[in-house]
Amino acid sequence: MARDTNGLEKTKEMVNKENSDILVEYYSVDLYNSNATMFEKIFEPIDSTKYELFLLIHNAGSVGNLDHLAADMNDPDEWNKYMLLNLYSVTCLTSVFLSKFNSDTAERCIVNITSLLGIEPFKSVGYYCVGKASREMYFRVLALENPTLNILSYSPGPVLTDMYTNISLNSKDEVVREQFTNGQQKQYIVKVEDTCQKLVNTLAMRSYKTGGRVDYYDR
Repeated sequence: MARDTNGLEKTKEMVNKENSDILVEYYSVDLYNSNATMFEKIFEPIDSTKYELFLLIHNAGSVGNLDHLAADMNDPDEWNKYMLLNLYSVTCLTSVFLSKFNSDTAERCIVNITSLLGIEPFKSVGYYCVGKASREMYFRVLALENPTLNILSYSPGPVLTDMYTNISLNSKDEVVREQFTNGQQKQYIVKVEDTCQKLVNTLAMRSYKTGGRVDYYDR
């Protein structure tokens, strides 16, 4: 699920290029305006008795207004818009997922893509820091209440995405812009395929406590 239909189609082509037997279905949705009914319709055709594993990966998110320092974040409408995408849609989708795939025989695994900024503050990235921290706490509570679930918050490291570039160019704080663009930082940039492999290996080894977090650079 994403907004960009062209990007979804390209992702489907990439998956089927690697394995043509995989069935890929995608949905162009606006997660700023999501609700339980929308997610229920997406899950409805799936036969919950056919599979041994149901895996939900939360990767959607936005960085928020980079012009606001924490003292400037006083607009409830902007806060609400940010949290609609970055927290509320996540909790709603998770709730529908767990209700639909409620089987004693199949494993249910949820991966929350998080960030170092969920546990470490950065200037001018307050919305993003709060959003990531909120999501991690939600999944920690969910894991505590549902010990049979397999829940992981995974921090992929500094991957060179549009979001990373946006922060490096537009952060209101000069130190943050420098931190994201200096030569020393570039040596820590992580390749997409490397961090994906780390995630797969982490899930396979199951060396984490459900509800916990793992960072790409963790040993």
